[in-house]
Amino acid sequence: MNSFYLEKDNRGTRQDSESHANAYWMSRMLSPKKDPFIMYTFVTEKDAREALLELPCIHVAEDSKKLICTEILTFGCYSTTSGICEAIITGDDLSYELWEQAKESFIKHGGKPRGQGELKPEKRDVFVKKESTAQKEKALFVREDRRRDKTGKTTIYRIYKAPDAASAKVFLEQNPVNQNFYYFIVETPEGNYCRDRLGLYKE
Repeated sequence: MNSFYLEKDNRGTRQDSESHANAYWMSRMLSPKKDPFIMYTFVTEKDAREALLELPCIHVAEDSKKLICTEILTFGCYSTTSGICEAIITGDDLSYELWEQAKESFIKHGGKPRGQGELKPEKRDVFVKKESTAQKEKALFVREDRRRDKTGKTTIYRIYKAPDAASAKVFLEQNPVNQNFYYFIVETPEGNYCRDRLGLYKE
């Protein structure tokens, strides 16, 4: 089992500030799709960080010293202007088992639900066949969209198609994004998987 992780191993979208969290919740409010989540408050950021680190997909990157997630989820902890600390993990790929683990760990470290606090995912009794990277089909390029806003900034969307989520994830892991306003989008029958400068996520 790998016990050494680097920032490049991060597959999630990190929330490490209140402004990032506010942007997420604003986007969530406007979306008809509500991903499962668990969000608790803590007395200290240390408590919140330790609660997240008990989850099997959360680690500390040796190079950046930041938390990373090895699953395509939104995650993180941060201090708020009101003086409390919050921790969250959310996303369409949040499994029932991981959600249960997170709740148990958050409570263990003194966490309390923030507002509603949680939305439990459904149990998915699905057998997932694991394949090697070599066996996966590559994502195929479809088109590039460029959109210019009123300020003159151009956002670039590189759009691909893949046969399944696993293929999309492999492609996105191999193609990091290092600039703002640049996105990879891989369309699959299981939904669209994306990557920007902050990490991987599912639309």
